[in-house]
Amino acid sequence: MRYAAGIGARRGVAADAIVELVREVAAQHDAPLSQVTLCTLESKSDEPGVHEAAKILGASLVFLPLDALKARKGAAPTHSPRVQAMFGVGSVAEAAALVGAGPGSRLLAPRVATPYAACALAVSVEDNE
Repeated sequence: MRYAAGIGARRGVAADAIVELVREVAAQHDAPLSQVTLCTLESKSDEPGVHEAAKILGASLVFLPLDALKARKGAAPTHSPRVQAMFGVGSVAEAAALVGAGPGSRLLAPRVATPYAACALAVSVEDNE
Protein backbone atom coordinates (compact mmCIF):
# COMPACT_ATOMS: atom_id res chain seq x y z
CA MET A 1 0.00 0.00 0.00
CA ARG A 2 1.02 3.58 -0.52
CA TYR A 3 0.24 6.17 2.13
CA ALA A 4 0.54 9.94 2.21
CA ALA A 5 0.86 11.85 5.45
CA GLY A 6 -0.31 15.39 4.90
CA ILE A 7 1.49 17.87 7.09
CA GLY A 8 0.39 21.33 8.13
CA ALA A 9 2.81 23.23 10.32
CA ARG A 10 3.51 26.61 11.81
CA ARG A 11 6.61 28.49 10.69
CA GLY A 12 9.71 27.38 12.55
CA VAL A 13 8.22 24.03 13.57
CA ALA A 14 10.69 21.61 15.16
CA ALA A 15 11.28 18.29 13.41
CA ASP A 16 10.38 16.37 16.59
CA ALA A 17 6.86 17.86 16.59
CA ILE A 18 6.26 16.46 13.11
CA VAL A 19 8.02 13.12 13.72
CA GLU A 20 6.01 12.32 16.86
CA LEU A 21 2.74 13.21 15.18
CA VAL A 22 3.41 11.19 12.00
CA ARG A 23 4.52 8.16 14.01
CA GLU A 24 1.38 8.36 16.17
CA VAL A 25 -1.05 8.70 13.24
CA ALA A 26 0.69 6.01 11.15
CA ALA A 27 0.71 3.56 14.08
CA GLN A 28 -3.00 4.10 14.76
CA HIS A 29 -3.76 3.00 11.18
CA ASP A 30 -1.12 0.26 10.80
CA ALA A 31 0.67 2.24 8.08
CA PRO A 32 4.34 1.20 7.90
CA LEU A 33 6.54 4.29 7.89
CA SER A 34 8.51 2.74 5.01
CA GLN A 35 5.39 3.20 2.85
CA VAL A 36 4.53 6.75 3.95
CA THR A 37 5.36 9.87 1.94
CA LEU A 38 5.24 13.25 3.70
CA CYS A 39 3.28 15.86 1.75
CA THR A 40 2.88 19.55 2.47
CA LEU A 41 2.54 22.93 0.82
CA GLU A 42 5.33 24.08 -1.46
CA SER A 43 5.51 27.26 0.66
CA LYS A 44 7.00 25.06 3.43
CA SER A 45 9.98 24.01 1.28
CA ASP A 46 12.26 26.38 3.20
CA GLU A 47 11.32 24.92 6.60
CA PRO A 48 14.32 23.04 8.07
CA GLY A 49 12.09 21.16 10.52
CA VAL A 50 10.05 19.64 7.69
CA HIS A 51 13.18 18.43 5.87
CA GLU A 52 14.71 17.09 9.08
CA ALA A 53 11.50 15.24 9.99
CA ALA A 54 11.49 13.46 6.62
CA LYS A 55 15.12 12.40 7.15
CA ILE A 56 14.43 11.10 10.67
CA LEU A 57 11.40 9.15 9.42
CA GLY A 58 13.21 7.90 6.32
CA ALA A 59 10.29 9.21 4.26
CA SER A 60 10.10 10.88 0.88
CA LEU A 61 9.03 14.52 1.03
CA VAL A 62 6.77 16.11 -1.58
CA PHE A 63 5.90 19.79 -1.78
CA LEU A 64 2.55 20.49 -3.40
CA PRO A 65 1.16 23.63 -5.05
CA LEU A 66 -1.72 25.30 -3.23
CA ASP A 67 -3.93 24.96 -6.32
CA ALA A 68 -3.64 21.16 -6.09
CA LEU A 69 -4.79 21.26 -2.45
CA LYS A 70 -7.71 23.52 -3.33
CA ALA A 71 -8.80 20.97 -5.96
CA ARG A 72 -9.27 18.29 -3.24
CA LYS A 73 -10.52 20.53 -0.42
CA GLY A 74 -14.09 19.24 -0.78
CA ALA A 75 -12.96 15.77 0.29
CA ALA A 76 -11.44 17.09 3.53
CA PRO A 77 -13.86 16.84 6.47
CA THR A 78 -12.11 19.37 8.73
CA HIS A 79 -12.74 23.07 8.21
CA SER A 80 -10.61 25.40 10.31
CA PRO A 81 -11.75 29.00 9.77
CA ARG A 82 -8.20 30.26 10.42
CA VAL A 83 -6.63 27.87 7.91
CA GLN A 84 -9.44 28.54 5.40
CA ALA A 85 -8.75 32.29 5.63
CA MET A 86 -4.99 31.79 5.20
CA PHE A 87 -4.91 29.15 2.46
CA GLY A 88 -8.39 28.70 0.99
CA VAL A 89 -8.67 25.12 2.29
CA GLY A 90 -10.18 23.98 5.59
CA SER A 91 -7.27 21.64 6.35
CA VAL A 92 -3.85 21.77 4.71
CA ALA A 93 -2.98 18.39 6.24
CA GLU A 94 -6.06 16.59 4.90
CA ALA A 95 -5.90 18.13 1.43
CA ALA A 96 -2.14 17.45 1.19
CA ALA A 97 -2.64 13.81 2.23
CA LEU A 98 -5.35 13.33 -0.40
CA VAL A 99 -3.32 14.98 -3.18
CA GLY A 100 -0.16 13.13 -2.17
CA ALA A 101 -1.86 9.72 -2.26
CA GLY A 102 -3.13 10.36 -5.78
CA PRO A 103 -6.43 10.68 -7.66
CA GLY A 104 -9.34 8.96 -5.98
CA SER A 105 -7.39 8.42 -2.76
CA ARG A 106 -9.28 8.22 0.51
CA LEU A 107 -8.61 9.68 3.92
CA LEU A 108 -7.81 7.11 6.62
CA ALA A 109 -7.18 9.59 9.40
CA PRO A 110 -8.63 13.08 9.55
CA ARG A 111 -6.40 15.83 10.82
CA VAL A 112 -4.79 15.33 14.20
CA ALA A 113 -3.52 18.68 15.43
CA THR A 114 -1.08 19.89 18.06
CA PRO A 115 -0.23 23.54 18.74
CA TYR A 116 2.64 23.26 16.22
CA ALA A 117 1.64 20.81 13.50
CA ALA A 118 -1.19 18.79 12.01
CA CYS A 119 -1.12 15.41 10.29
CA ALA A 120 -3.69 13.51 8.23
CA LEU A 121 -3.23 10.15 6.52
CA ALA A 122 -4.57 9.03 3.13
CA VAL A 123 -4.16 5.80 1.17
CA SER A 124 -3.86 5.45 -2.59
CA VAL A 125 -6.88 3.99 -4.36
CA GLU A 126 -4.97 1.54 -6.57
CA ASP A 127 -4.00 -0.40 -3.46
CA ASN A 128 -7.64 -1.02 -2.56
CA GLU A 129 -8.60 -2.74 -5.80
